[in-house]
Order: sequence, then structure tokens, then C-alpha cells
Amino acid sequence: VKPLYEQNLRNGFLTMRNEYHPALKYFNILNEPDLKMPSTADFGGEEGTKQMARAIISAFDAMLEAEKELGVVGPLINFTATFSYAVCSDCGKFPGKPALGQIWRLDDAMHHPEDYGYTPKNDILAAYQTRFVHSFNTQNPATDLKQQFLDDYIATFPSTPVYIGEYHRVPGNQTEDLDTILGLAEQSPLFLGISFFEYQVAYWKTGSEMDFGMFGLGDFVLAEMPYFSKTYSIYCLAPMDSPASGMSMPDAVAKVFGGSPVDTTHLCQVNPLAVPLTQEGFETVAAQKSDSQMVRFIENTIHHMGGTVSSDGLSSLATLATAYATSGSSESNGGFAQLAGFLGGKPAKPAWVSFDDKAECVANRNVGPTVIGAAIGWTCSRATTFSCGDVPSYCSNNTYRIADFVFSRYYKELGASANPLTDCDFGGAAMFASSKLYDTWTGSAQCVSGGTTFTTTKRASTSTYTGSSSTVTTTTATTTTFTGSSTRTAKVSMNKDFLTSSATGACLLHIGVFLGLALLMLTH
Repeated sequence: VKPLYEQNLRNGFLTMRNEYHPALKYFNILNEPDLKMPSTADFGGEEGTKQMARAIISAFDAMLEAEKELGVVGPLINFTATFSYAVCSDCGKFPGKPALGQIWRLDDAMHHPEDYGYTPKNDILAAYQTRFVHSFNTQNPATDLKQQFLDDYIATFPSTPVYIGEYHRVPGNQTEDLDTILGLAEQSPLFLGISFFEYQVAYWKTGSEMDFGMFGLGDFVLAEMPYFSKTYSIYCLAPMDSPASGMSMPDAVAKVFGGSPVDTTHLCQVNPLAVPLTQEGFETVAAQKSDSQMVRFIENTIHHMGGTVSSDGLSSLATLATAYATSGSSESNGGFAQLAGFLGGKPAKPAWVSFDDKAECVANRNVGPTVIGAAIGWTCSRATTFSCGDVPSYCSNNTYRIADFVFSRYYKELGASANPLTDCDFGGAAMFASSKLYDTWTGSAQCVSGGTTFTTTKRASTSTYTGSSSTVTTTTATTTTFTGSSTRTAKVSMNKDFLTSSATGACLLHIGVFLGLALLMLTH
């Protein structure tokens, strides 16, 4: 567990400042461990429940050890282990209640790991009390929750929040059922809310397991994805119906969470962000005769020219898009050449587009890593002023950041006459992006040509972990090297606003770490 979690930390969980990415809030150590560790944990005797608990606390300890070894600083994320809604008859408590027995067994193991044959390397109890939330999965009606679970949970675990990791009452009226369960979250300081299950139909599961997805797959192929020795077709999404709700499943969920209906008009049409920025790509989008699709194409063109649309320029963008969408791909509108010339300043740059003198040729994040990798090889074979062997370690562990390093330097070799649309493309792998755009991509600003490196030595970093009733603050000294100048901060706390509001920017990382039984139970 420890080396695998270290890989997660190195490959995206951590920012260049060795802090957790602000999009991360909760990490699920293992999904439904009572059905896996072992599969008979809920009914096969007390020893099975202890094995399950030992697997979780040892994995938790390993992740804490990985954080410590890599010198993670700043606000830290919370952890959970998501149980099924089964009744655990051998867990020692709550023999007739769903999920509660499993949670009690884990709580006991956190307090008394020696009784479970485990000696922690870290203070797992302190971390449990300040960084852990409980969770479970259920498809029971919302009206069952209070009597079956919440009342006893609140009485037994008054300081540890809880949420539902997978929730979807398939046959029910989604707007009514979800409204009820979110109402419970609003009333309870401990019940954080739900993660609706699930985004796409799980065709591979077959049977009743295919009833949960909000979206199915349509007939239109959006792209082909090479994966090792095979190529897979990527199909468009089609919303699933919710008959009892009288609307589609995505619309029902959006309505309850206070969002807008999902615009599905263009889900099964060519993506304007995926077509080449050429006359051919322009004609493909123009043929759709859609204002919104043309807006996306034009804005993508602006992004590839190192520009951004100003906040007060959206109406001007919409007007321009309407003109091109209405006239389609006819010669009367001048086509892509005229559009690119207008955006680039012929005869004058539009006032509603801002061009950035810090724009760089970087990897296109709308393209897969296979395409990026091929372009890196092509570019490196032609570089004359730099060596691709000089890619620094903080860039070399990610294909996109390697490309940021290589593409930006190669583009500078071409000099002032370089055209961002043709010379920073590499088969669609690159884009000439403004700093406003690439600053939002972890590490990009540090890997592009001209990135500034600075070092802080033995920096004291204070990390605060907030639970519902207690706060622990620790200070860690570390040496960290940063590149670039942007600063990102995030406050990680346990509160129900995260899961019950659609206006938050946080992201629930619902990940099960499915590893070998012996590895989880016995070792780091």
C-alpha cells in the first residue's frame, strides 16, 4: 500500500509545493471491505471481522507513512472506508442494524490496534479522530435511513461525520427521494450527504447492476483511444430516463441539487474542442449550424493563439459565433483563414480578446497522452538549443509536463516568425496557451521555458486537520524546491456543504484501493 500511495502522491495528488491538490478532499481506502476482506466478514465469524478491520487500519497507517516519507505539507485530506449496507452479525455490536456493526469494529480497531494483531508506525488514533469520516453504500429509500442508521450512529459516534458513498434508489422518484435524503443532511451536523451513484451505466457488470447509471452510451463514436495493443471506440453519452421522476436521470439529479437541466443537444456530435484548427475542422463545426458549438470552436482557437476572452466580451464572442454558424461553411464568410486573421489582429485585434505576452507552447490537455508522447519524440529529434535529457525531475513524472518543457523550448527555437496555430500544433498535441490557462494545470507553469526556480530551506509548515468536534495542529520542518510563482491554497474541513451543494469547487475522490489480501492485512 505504501509504495502505491506514494505513486499517487507523486503523480498528481500533490502540487509542486508538496501540498495536496486543492481538488482532493476525501480518499476512500477501500470500497465495501466487508464484502472483500474477507468476503465473509459480515457473517463468517468474529475473526473475519477482525481481519477486515486490520486490513483497513494497516492500509491507513501505510498512507500516513507515505505522507510522512514524502514530506507532505499544508492542509491534509480526510480518509474513509466505505462499508456495504449489510448487517454484520459477528462484528460485536449492532447485530441487527445495517453498516453500524462494521463501523463499530473499525472504530474499535483504531482505538485498540494491538487487539487486532497490528502495531502501527504512526499515531493512527490521532489521525482517525481528526482526519477520518465514516461512509457506507445503500440503495434503500431515504425514509429508511433515520431509523435504520442515523439515530444510532449519532448516539454512538457523536464526533465523526458520515456520508453515503454510493446512493441511488433505482425504482424511486429521484426528485422526491433525493430531496428527502438531502434534507436529512441539512438537519444533521454529522451526516454530510451523498455521492450519487453512478455517472455511466456499468455495462460490464450486466444484470441489475446496469440500472444505476445516469448516462448510457449512444451510437456516435467521438474518438478512438489506443490503449497498449488495442484501440477502443469512445462513444457519446445518452441520458437515461427516470420514469418515476418524469424526466431524465441527469435532469432529476441536477434539479434536486439546485442545478440547471443538462444540455444533451450536442452530446452525440463532433466535439468542437477535438477538431483540428483548420478549414476542415471549421467546416465540421459550421455544418452543425449551432451557435453554442461555434462559440466553443472560436474560443478554442483563441486559446490556441495565446488569448482569452474577457469577461465583458462574451456577448461579442456569441455574436461572432452566430454569424459563422448561420452562414455555415460557405465561401461568403471567408472560412477559417478569415476567422483566424480577424482574431489575430487583421486589421486590428478585437477588443474583447486579451493576448498574453507570457503565453507558451504547451501540451494540449484535450489530447490523450499517446498523441502527446509521439509529439515529444518528434520534437526532441529536431531540437537544437536544448536536450530532452535535461527534463527536470518535477516535470519528468508526467507526460503533459514533459511536453510543456519540450514544446515551449522548441517553439522558442523557431523565433519571432513562428505561427502559433501551425508551428505550435504537432498533430494536435500542442497549443499556444496563455498563462491564465496553463497556470491552472499543476506544474505547467514550472516546466515551461523560463520558469523561475526558488528554494525554501527547513520551512516550518503548519497543517490543521478539522473534524466536527476537535482540531489538531502540527508543525513540520521541510526543505522544498519550487518553480514558478503562482500560489494555491485550500482549506480541507469536514462539512456537509461539500456534498450537498452544487456551488463548491471541491472534488470527492471516491477511490477503492483493491490490493492483495495479504499485503493489506500484514504489511506496508
